[in-house]
Amino acid sequence: MMVAMGMSVDAAQITVDQMLDIADRELRRLQLAQGTIYWHCRELRDFADYCVQNAIQIYRPDTGITYFFQRYGMDMTDPSIKLNEKQRTTRRTIRFLDDIYQFGCARRISRHDYRVPVRYASILENYLGYCAKNNGAAGTIDVKRTKLKQFLCYLDGRQVDLPDITASVVSDYMTTLYRYKRSTIHIISSVLRDFFRYLYMTGVLKDDLSGDVPRPKIYVEESFPETWTPEEIWQLLSAINRRTAVGKRDYAMILLAAVLGMRAGDICALKFREIDWHKKVITYAQQKSGKINALPLLSPIGDAIIDYLKNGRLDSDCDNVFIRHVHPYGPIASSSTLSENIKRYMRQAGMTIRKRKVAHSMRHTVASTLLKDGVPLMTISNILGHDTPKTTIAYTKVDIPALRRCALSYGERRICRDDGTIT
Repeated sequence: MMVAMGMSVDAAQITVDQMLDIADRELRRLQLAQGTIYWHCRELRDFADYCVQNAIQIYRPDTGITYFFQRYGMDMTDPSIKLNEKQRTTRRTIRFLDDIYQFGCARRISRHDYRVPVRYASILENYLGYCAKNNGAAGTIDVKRTKLKQFLCYLDGRQVDLPDITASVVSDYMTTLYRYKRSTIHIISSVLRDFFRYLYMTGVLKDDLSGDVPRPKIYVEESFPETWTPEEIWQLLSAINRRTAVGKRDYAMILLAAVLGMRAGDICALKFREIDWHKKVITYAQQKSGKINALPLLSPIGDAIIDYLKNGRLDSDCDNVFIRHVHPYGPIASSSTLSENIKRYMRQAGMTIRKRKVAHSMRHTVASTLLKDGVPLMTISNILGHDTPKTTIAYTKVDIPALRRCALSYGERRICRDDGTIT
């Protein structure tokens, strides 16, 4: 059964007209930007015309895929195909319809679009305040806010109040995350578990649903950290136009990531008072853990920051060293901005953008470089601001020569002949 906007419809028999009516209501419920609503409506009109011309009355799981193929001659489910802007727009609208068909409500394209429905706003703020009182790091609380906004918007689409959440509702929500990486689903699961424990503790829920949230197993040693070569870093930095204000800003920010291994969020939030120009030290509170970390203000980095402050930074009352260069001229809203800027320079440099956290991979690079230079693990842990060297151990996986020295020897290679003798 499919439930949308309080209406129950047999998903196997839902008509195209019903889907379009629900889509119209969902566009209004989600309060999307006018531009987003405009291109969704345009694509929905084209889709409706296609269905009329081909006498399609019932919406099925493959209806949108077939429509896309008929229109562009391409399989929209093939990840290897590069789509142009028009084709990506059509695909977004088809996925919008498919979400309604599968889950009963539409999901937003970007996490920045989520707005907390009014009926859930107070309980969310109370929960986040509770987390802050219990020494929750600012970065962790931001993650919880983002993930819970997404969940609460789902509940709003299903017309479910917090006291009425059931294990079935939780299961249905988790199925909507099928496009996410396993590590992301793991984070969302952890956030929901903690949120449900809070709702049970405060009497909002009669039953503790934290145990009903499925969570994929994550193995610490299952993947290798992505790193950069010195040549790649040089190629990236060379692509930045340092004659512009934005180029001066981005160059300094990328140096902090590539040379000192600072996290993107800490770079974006860096304050003037955290730079001691006389002692040449940067002392800041890490957003992720709240732990104070101190790093040397190396000459190339200091020169780049000074160049930006003197010749690039706009007039602003903001305490942050690095600010937005579009109105309003204040703090950089998201740490992902740095990664997106790095990707832009990578394209300009003709570099391949792999599926890596581009800003965070520079942090891995700093750690692995220090390790290869023989720097003790405890020292690397202190530089990265880790609470314990155990967190830093993951970086040893990229030191291949050291791993080879640890490899077990199986002795000389021996061959068993047909007569049973071994040589």
